Amino acid sequence: MKSINKGNHGVKNRFRFRSCLIALLLLCLPASALAQARSRIDPAGIGGALLLCGRGDISQPAVEKFFALAGGDNAKIVVLACGTSAQILPTYRLLRDQAEMKKIAPVRLLQLSEDKDPGYDFDQSLEKATGVWLVGTFDAPWRPMVKRFPVEKACLAVLKRAGAIGASGSGVELASREQLDDPKSDVPTLTLLPDSIIDVRNRALLEDAIKRHRNLAGYDIEPGAAMLVKGRTISSVGDKKITIYLGSENMPARAITVQGKQQADLTALRRALLDRAQAFPPAKLAPPVVENGTLVIVGGGGSPEGMHKKFVDYAGGPEKAKIVIFPTANPDPLKKREAVAEVFRKAGAKKATILYGRTLAEVESKEFLDTLKEATGLWFDGGRQWRFVDCYEDTEALPLMFDVLKRGGVIGGTSAGATIQGDYLCRGGVFHNFDIRYEGYERGLGFLKGVAIDQHFTQRKRQSDMTQLMKIYPQYLGIGLDEATAIVVKGSIAEVIGKGKAHFYDANRKVEKEQPDYEALSAGGRYDLKQRKIVSAEK
Repeated sequence: MKSINKGNHGVKNRFRFRSCLIALLLLCLPASALAQARSRIDPAGIGGALLLCGRGDISQPAVEKFFALAGGDNAKIVVLACGTSAQILPTYRLLRDQAEMKKIAPVRLLQLSEDKDPGYDFDQSLEKATGVWLVGTFDAPWRPMVKRFPVEKACLAVLKRAGAIGASGSGVELASREQLDDPKSDVPTLTLLPDSIIDVRNRALLEDAIKRHRNLAGYDIEPGAAMLVKGRTISSVGDKKITIYLGSENMPARAITVQGKQQADLTALRRALLDRAQAFPPAKLAPPVVENGTLVIVGGGGSPEGMHKKFVDYAGGPEKAKIVIFPTANPDPLKKREAVAEVFRKAGAKKATILYGRTLAEVESKEFLDTLKEATGLWFDGGRQWRFVDCYEDTEALPLMFDVLKRGGVIGGTSAGATIQGDYLCRGGVFHNFDIRYEGYERGLGFLKGVAIDQHFTQRKRQSDMTQLMKIYPQYLGIGLDEATAIVVKGSIAEVIGKGKAHFYDANRKVEKEQPDYEALSAGGRYDLKQRKIVSAEK
């Protein structure tokens, strides 16, 4: 069995080339086509950590968290200050006193000014910093300071070293992508928090800015609050509240509260902004037809008897079947899944390869892509379906997966590996999977168009969830699969195999009073997904 974890040196160059090509194409696109463009978001979020404080006193828990993120006993803190000294010094003293109390390296204050000789070497002062604190008055002359000193470069370098950037006063708004104030303002930003507009002063200003920049999320940090962004996770340090606003011309505005144990996911927010800009999901969907090859979609909780043997047959039979297994819906660190490959070998597969690659470099490595090019069958294992999205969406690997079907091969999966095959992604939640809808992760890989697939269906009493989803998105055909139950899809026909039932939800079907809003089929039952009707209840 072969496992792949390493990328190659050509990946970064290909990625840069592709990014430049996308940028050039965007410049040539008409405005009506811009909404259809979609670029890859790095699911890992930001490097290091951001700690952004609201107006008023900075809390002691926030200070302690900043020092911990900046290296603890090895922290080397630099304060970059811009504006009136009397308003800046209290912040510096707070950080200085914390360093003295912890008996670590003293905090250094760099007052940014237009003087020809600031009295220090900026680059040298920042080259070993593990934490930088940005502080400024709201009338601070940031533009000439950022123009004179490489503040952005220094901050990004700290984050790349897995350090921490803290901010208070106008330094907080400096971390956003766009300026909060006058749209004609030429005050620069550092874009430390991607796709953001940040407010610590006036919610009315934030609301106006969101209207101007509907592709950005608005972050309202209330007085005394501290917002922590570490990697992709957004949380509040202390008991104060952060509110995140998503706006759109296509969808209702949404407010997300981060407070106490409530968290938000930066990657999901950024993906949601793209979906809102593109009015996803579309009102009209492609029909659920598999033109070539076969799909095997299993509801988790064990496989139907003889399914692996059938899967090998769909993949070309014992002499030709080359099965590739994706275990990447499981959490880090990924455990070896040799047993899964062995099941397919015992079922007759000529070759079974597990691809453990999770990063873009790994997924787009030559070895990974070459393995997909020779595959006759793909198997998506269980776990959490959003991890499949992070790994494969908008990569060079995904078209090669569709090519397996085009060559007449088979794609299958269980639990999360079932849901990911649909057009709509049910239960894409990053923190939990209790909700059938999770904005930002509503796109499946789309091997079966026009459908939303849920699993562990009857066992976890998920019928009402699918009913609600169909009310929100009636254009989809809902499919709920019981455990140890699967549908085998060829063309537009889904045949049920296994112990339980497959439930089909058509929001346009007339339902008699007191009757279920779905049609359920047991083993042998066949359903036409395109026509949305039962072909036969059993063999």
